[in-house]
Amino acid sequence: MAARPSRATIFEPVSTAAGLSPRARRAKRLRVLLVEPDPRAQAELGRALAEAGFEVMGVASAEDAQAELAAATSVPNLIISETELEGLDGFTFCDQLRAELRTAQVPVFLLASRKETFHHALASSVGADDYLSKPVLAQDVVALARLKAGRRSSEVEFEAHSARLPLMHIARALLTGARSGRVVLKDCDGLFAFRNGHVVDARFQGEHGVLAFRRLLSFGSGVYGVSFGPELHRGSLLMDLAFLREQVLPSLERFERLREVGVPQAARLTVDFQRLAERLPELPDEVIGLVRLFDGRRTVRSVLLDCRLTEVVAFEAITQLFVMGVLAPACHAEEQERVLDAPRFFEPMEAEAARVAREADAQDAEERAADALEAGPEGHEEAQASGTSQPEESVEIDLDEEVPAEAPAAQGPAPIILSFPQVAARRRGEGVLRAQPAEVFQLASGAGSKGPRTADKV
Repeated sequence: MAARPSRATIFEPVSTAAGLSPRARRAKRLRVLLVEPDPRAQAELGRALAEAGFEVMGVASAEDAQAELAAATSVPNLIISETELEGLDGFTFCDQLRAELRTAQVPVFLLASRKETFHHALASSVGADDYLSKPVLAQDVVALARLKAGRRSSEVEFEAHSARLPLMHIARALLTGARSGRVVLKDCDGLFAFRNGHVVDARFQGEHGVLAFRRLLSFGSGVYGVSFGPELHRGSLLMDLAFLREQVLPSLERFERLREVGVPQAARLTVDFQRLAERLPELPDEVIGLVRLFDGRRTVRSVLLDCRLTEVVAFEAITQLFVMGVLAPACHAEEQERVLDAPRFFEPMEAEAARVAREADAQDAEERAADALEAGPEGHEEAQASGTSQPEESVEIDLDEEVPAEAPAAQGPAPIILSFPQVAARRRGEGVLRAQPAEVFQLASGAGSKGPRTADKV
């Protein structure tokens, strides 16, 4: 019996798939089986999937799809089917796929050209991974295909990277479908929850609500996980697909264009006050408040997060201020400050610092010795015993030289030479010598006085 000829249409990409990583480009392409009776819709969606790097095989009915599955040696990585088909409808076709062991774990998307209220429950009962009502953008179907193609349908969480599948694209695609779940960032604090085509909650770095959702789509990056399941907690907002397309996505697209051509968000900027003084009369108060946030240490990203203006307005203002010269790279200002910095002539060198330290230690030792002399001979001996190892300069005072000429010559032992710390000699005019014993000066005050000699007293 001759083999039945294939009725499938193969879609090849016209250009290189820019959405795939280098590893995915080198690897075998993921295969998608597209069941769509409308030739125009089949061609449009098939080309979009092929441009994204998928190998697409299109058929017009469920019977043709079953024939292709039976003839193929391997099952496709994703099946997309219209619900309104001649012969078997899409719901019955999906139910049969789930009943066969070979295709039980293949992800299945159902596209409905005629929407009914019971379709959501019916799609869930036959095991469809998602249900999308037409008209649907081909980019949304491609985003969901990138998320789930090649994975098992029963997986709890589907991981992706913002570089390959931006958060803005996956958020719009998830609101197109009828599933519930949440998207959680892996590298930072951020998530949003969705339920039946609405965003019901969003959190990002301490913010909640619409502001958090907008900033999550603008600044969220890295690996994120998408989990599907009932979201029963009380939400902080209710945003549908229409509001997302009309109010949020246009500003986010402008923000993405500014990110490509504007100031890098990792740049550190500082204020050129001369240029600011020239441009100050023409700047609004909100922009002046934005300028105050730049101190040379904060990045553009941190300023955008702290500013109360919307992200796209603040980013446009920062780009314009940079073009005007009011904001300049902080590294240029630091280099100019280093060039204009005066030489440090007056800072002590190492030898000078050591000399100053030695003089300070010697002065402390001298003061301790002076205090000990005031306390008496015992205190002087203690001060010498506990003194530093630095040699103290001393002033020798020969008492014989101070004796008047008419005084009789001293008989007996040789005159005693008393040593006093240098500090006592320097402070002679301040009365420091008054701390010496009174008997030392009796010889000078009374030449003919009677009494014990100075040497005997000492």
